[in-house]
Amino acid sequence: MTWLEATPVAVLALLIIFVPGGLVAAAAGARRLLLAIAAPAVTISVLAVAAIVFGFLAVPWTIPFVATVFLSLAVVTWVVRRLVTGTWMPRSVSRLAGFSPAFITGLVIAVVLIAVQVCFAIGEPGNVSQTYDAPFHLNGVRFIIDTANGSSFNLTGLILPPSRSTFYPAAWHDLVSVVAMAAPWAGLITVANVTNLVIAAVVWPIGALTVVRLVAPSRPSALVIAGVAAAAFPAFPLGMLDYGVLYSYFLSLAFLPAGLALGLSLFRLVDGRRLGPVTLQILSLACAVVAMGLSQPSVVFGLGLFGIIGIVALCVLAVRYAQRTWIRVSLIVGMIAVVAAFALVWRRVGSFGYTAPWNRYGSVPEVLLDTFTLSRGDRPYAVVVAVLILVGIVATIRTKRWWLVLMWAAAAVLFVLGGALPSGDLRNLALGMFYKDVPRLEAFLVLPALLVAVLGADALWRLVARRITPRSRSGAVAVAATAIVVVIASTQLTAMTYAVAHAANAYRLDDRSRILDDDEYALIERLRDEVGDDAVIVGNPWTGTSWAMALADREVLNPHFNTSHAPANDVVNTELNDADVDPSVCTAIHDTGVRYVLDFGADRFAGSRLDVKTWIGFEGLLDLEDSAVVEEVDREGDKVLYRIVACGL
Repeated sequence: MTWLEATPVAVLALLIIFVPGGLVAAAAGARRLLLAIAAPAVTISVLAVAAIVFGFLAVPWTIPFVATVFLSLAVVTWVVRRLVTGTWMPRSVSRLAGFSPAFITGLVIAVVLIAVQVCFAIGEPGNVSQTYDAPFHLNGVRFIIDTANGSSFNLTGLILPPSRSTFYPAAWHDLVSVVAMAAPWAGLITVANVTNLVIAAVVWPIGALTVVRLVAPSRPSALVIAGVAAAAFPAFPLGMLDYGVLYSYFLSLAFLPAGLALGLSLFRLVDGRRLGPVTLQILSLACAVVAMGLSQPSVVFGLGLFGIIGIVALCVLAVRYAQRTWIRVSLIVGMIAVVAAFALVWRRVGSFGYTAPWNRYGSVPEVLLDTFTLSRGDRPYAVVVAVLILVGIVATIRTKRWWLVLMWAAAAVLFVLGGALPSGDLRNLALGMFYKDVPRLEAFLVLPALLVAVLGADALWRLVARRITPRSRSGAVAVAATAIVVVIASTQLTAMTYAVAHAANAYRLDDRSRILDDDEYALIERLRDEVGDDAVIVGNPWTGTSWAMALADREVLNPHFNTSHAPANDVVNTELNDADVDPSVCTAIHDTGVRYVLDFGADRFAGSRLDVKTWIGFEGLLDLEDSAVVEEVDREGDKVLYRIVACGL
């Protein structure tokens, strides 16, 4: 399937993300920009919460039941609104912030640039992300569909023994599962990639432009620049579709701009009255927080960090204008208490990331440079973005929005600590919330960096505009268009080109692919015709066999690199090739339901940066070509599908 052929799936994903939540938000009275940022947040939050409730009530996770939830919620919301306000429809929306020509222009630029980046990075819509976490996420979606259970308390049942499942935020998986059920003609991988494309190219820039609309309300040029900037940072959104792959964190970060916009508005650090009533803003923020929390909770605390800075800003203003000493002292003490309480919560909750293995990658000067140039590792410098950030810091402070610079500085400090701080208690305390993972911290830095860079670019544009006086309207348009082209070219070349090429390497499908090569992919695609629906396939997941579940809808014994260590599973993985001489192996085969073996070789990572002998723990899957335990069913090159014939099968 080509990207053009995947267009119906993209339209369907767009509708599913915006329409259900949009109905509920509109029923509550949200309009214009507030409706645009609230709709996807409501959709994802309701999906994730409904999935948990369905799981406890044993209600199947199917489209009719999900649709019933949204329709019922919209009707109830509409009735409640009528009872509270005395009217079925908002009396006036003309004063509310809407989609100005500059906003639409910026959004179109962002949609096009990000869509092109993602399409070139992924290649074909059906290409899998050849990364460590991809099998868990993609097979997790298949697991939700097969079990009709999308609860965050059920997802880890994919890799854990029965009844041992623990909490894992499943909002991304719930969303993709609904899109997949609504588009059964499209493969699950295609659905996942296209849904990510919509999140990256639509949800993220709408939120980012909304924040800019509030921070720079009288600057149309800032909105256009923001559209370019939304696609100018290698770390996000593209970076989170490359590294990891961190689908859940990716979705959570896509809602961070909406959360920040609503938070700034409610704190009155910006004029948010034109977004809509305070009650609706609070409800929208709650939905955004739930959507982030049930995608990846780390981002909620990142938003909380920005909120603490907002509280500090409010306290500073209050102290400045307070006329009594005791009021000033009370405000300062209260501010310190709030900051201390947040630090304690940060430490307590962040303890789940203490055992994460990620370490620093460079010296303090090197990481400080990367904070501006976005050149972590061997990536080229994003010189233009770095200059805009520096100019933006100065411009933002001069306009007395120092709190925005402080938000950027807070995220930058986390990134610097992640990149330069050695292992130890301090690293755990400061960064456990983000698993001490530098790419996550870099992606978190993108939003405040974007805002500062946009304000810097707008300041430069105003400086240029004062010195250029076109003689006609057409001349002014030509100057503006030229400036846009220059900004796009200067931000998309080098750093972003490298980022796209780097991501493309994670999705490439040929004989040099990281894990699953083209022969293996072709063999897996034929499994639907060769393996029965009720049969289980065993294979070494390090060689790509786990993707048989997502690609061919066939159950696999090892759906992820972290496999279940149920006793029967371990026996099959380590002793299958002895099934003709060891009766205990036959017992395990019958207990697990394994009937087929995918043999994609071993030591896929030999000689690579991943220093692991991938056959350890799967010794029973070696040397099957001359074994009496199996017989060959199909082959693609040297990749083989075997049927187990031992044990009376």
